[in-house]
Amino acid sequence: MKILKTKKNKILMFSLLSGGVVSVAAGAAIYKASSDFDLAKSIFSSDSFDSELANSNNVKHTNDSIRDKNVTEKAVEPIKVEKPKIEPIIVKTPKAEESATIEPPKEAPKPVESQPIIASPTTERRKISINGVEVYATVEVTPDRKVTDYDRKKGIANRDPYQSTIVNKLVSVEVTDELRKSTVNKALTSGDGEGLFDGTFFKVIDELINKDNDPLDVAEGVLKQNSQIWENNLFRYKELLDSDNVVKFLKPGKDLEYKDIVEKKGGFKTPNQRYIWLIANLDNSKFTKLASKSDKYLNEGLVVSPRNAKINANGEIDAHAWSPSPEFNTVTSRYSRDNRLKRVFGYNSYFWRSPDDTEKGIYPGWKKTDATSEFKNYGASESDGITVHKLERIEKIKEEQGQINEGYVVNIDAKNPAGYSKTKKLIEDLKKDGKKITSYRIKNMGEANPAQKFKEILAALPDDLPQLELFFSANATNTSSLIALENKKIKELSLYTLGNSLLQKWSFNPWAFKNTAWINTNDYNVSYEYGRNKPLATRITFDTIAFDQDDYKGNNNFERINDGLRLVYYARNNERAFQGSFGPGLNPDNAEGNNSYPLGLDFSRVPKIKSLRGLEFHDSQNPSNKARKIKRLTLFNNSTTFEITGNELDQASFHHIMEPVPGDSDKPKIMFSNGSTTNSIKISSKEKLSSDGLTNLNKFFQLNDALKASKKIIVPKDASELISQLQGAGFNVEVGTEGFTYT
Repeated sequence: MKILKTKKNKILMFSLLSGGVVSVAAGAAIYKASSDFDLAKSIFSSDSFDSELANSNNVKHTNDSIRDKNVTEKAVEPIKVEKPKIEPIIVKTPKAEESATIEPPKEAPKPVESQPIIASPTTERRKISINGVEVYATVEVTPDRKVTDYDRKKGIANRDPYQSTIVNKLVSVEVTDELRKSTVNKALTSGDGEGLFDGTFFKVIDELINKDNDPLDVAEGVLKQNSQIWENNLFRYKELLDSDNVVKFLKPGKDLEYKDIVEKKGGFKTPNQRYIWLIANLDNSKFTKLASKSDKYLNEGLVVSPRNAKINANGEIDAHAWSPSPEFNTVTSRYSRDNRLKRVFGYNSYFWRSPDDTEKGIYPGWKKTDATSEFKNYGASESDGITVHKLERIEKIKEEQGQINEGYVVNIDAKNPAGYSKTKKLIEDLKKDGKKITSYRIKNMGEANPAQKFKEILAALPDDLPQLELFFSANATNTSSLIALENKKIKELSLYTLGNSLLQKWSFNPWAFKNTAWINTNDYNVSYEYGRNKPLATRITFDTIAFDQDDYKGNNNFERINDGLRLVYYARNNERAFQGSFGPGLNPDNAEGNNSYPLGLDFSRVPKIKSLRGLEFHDSQNPSNKARKIKRLTLFNNSTTFEITGNELDQASFHHIMEPVPGDSDKPKIMFSNGSTTNSIKISSKEKLSSDGLTNLNKFFQLNDALKASKKIIVPKDASELISQLQGAGFNVEVGTEGFTYT
């Protein structure tokens, strides 16, 4: 019996993890992001998963916690498993998850000559297939994305036009009895091991009780040793099991047997033994009705997926999550397209790679072999941390639409000093000899030394490169070298870390991605499923835009910075890489103003930028789009005093910074590159400030803790009008040797 129980434990623990019981835990493991969308996606590698509607409420955000912050990434975070007797909160219509602190602009957008870009969707009635049944439906045809001439001219539009939503929208379905019956049957026995009566969870109980005739205490012992799996699946049946109606749905004769156990034999020893017995004796042929709630969602085009199906107290088939029909699933369709055509080593599935495959450079459907010896003349050697692999597609395809069947990948470990020191020469020699390299993968960037330099190495890369994968250390978060990629035509760029991928200090210069066609955001491996502090390869979520000294050289010419902001905020904002931590809106391609965006702005590498003066946060080409507000501003400073002119303060435009919201721990901030070393403001001019200037000055002290603590302003000695103005504005000014202090 011990051997038998051990065997069944293995069946339950491992086959459940690859089959139906992962259903609920994973039906639950499907939503995010990012924190990504209103529709969810699975983190498991099984082609049976699709995207689900998920509960996007009750979201908490913290600064650097990878567990908490990942909830904001609306597309990728697992949905929570619905507990018994708790009514699920269902998002009927996908809606963008945005920060509660994002506010509409206080000022009207600047007038522009161009007309608003308004997509004009059309609807049509046509036949579609749902759960194998043809029905009529009203379908909204998705319009093509509009790209402005300005963005093309400025080079900030994607050189390979990208559309996020590539399927039409299902508005309503004319539900028939045949469709209801098919939906119920699929929930019961899906054929894929995910249904209520063909999933591994049910099969294990059925085997224990009905085939092996094990006593209930033995079955309970097996399930107790897999308590999480038991709890995650019991609630699919529990509403019925706790109802008096359960006897109506038992196999013939089992209702009398149940009554006999309860009334004459003293009942079951434990509640779990009762549950086990009932589940094992349910008659699946008696479940024929679809719950009214699921029927309602079916009319809206949202179906009960088998792994998320449950039985309610009335014996009706219901669910804790609903999904669009695959033909209209905006999430899975985008992932499938991106994995097949945007990836260099593409594959035909909507699942992303596991952390292990991502770190090792493994792709589904591709064979990887060591080819280092072929490149030993160029200095490739495993001892130096430089290896080369050849990837070959297992099932060859016609090479079209940029797809390939084989390619060489150069792997460089930047933590190995020998390999790091000769990386630049290796790249240059391979280019010189015309060696066709498909991909460069550089790992452990900044791990050995946060000051490790990579700009020259990235600059040495070929001007045309199919794939580049960079693994940055979360201990350094130094991505400033990416600007070297500005003029390189890269098909696929992947930016990973094995640390906290959600740190707010991860930043990027928009111009670094000017000629990159696709920034891989598919390999997102942040989840509650993974342990805390476990090194997992996952793509970085960028929530801060940064610029470099060359982007602004003075003379009030903010054109390059404004075009860079526009690239992120509007021109390419339909791409997930430019949506920060929260994800897309309902119409990411033609209503960019409803998408999320990076909330941080970092000028720590631009000494001449002192405020937000001259910067554009509205859509100059489409005034119907919402303006942007930032939550974090970082300015350069290298002393204890931050010096600024009165004119700069008057035009600082800090109204583009969000206002603090009570209860939000992640408050808006103004920060300095030298941290809390900056503890005073010096106004270098003597003139009075405008009312806006006073407001902007107050923002410095309101949004910076060190300034708030010191309460110190320095002004010229003979600035009598300015001193009087500060006093009149309510500042308590005291004369001191180094300036005036107000409280």
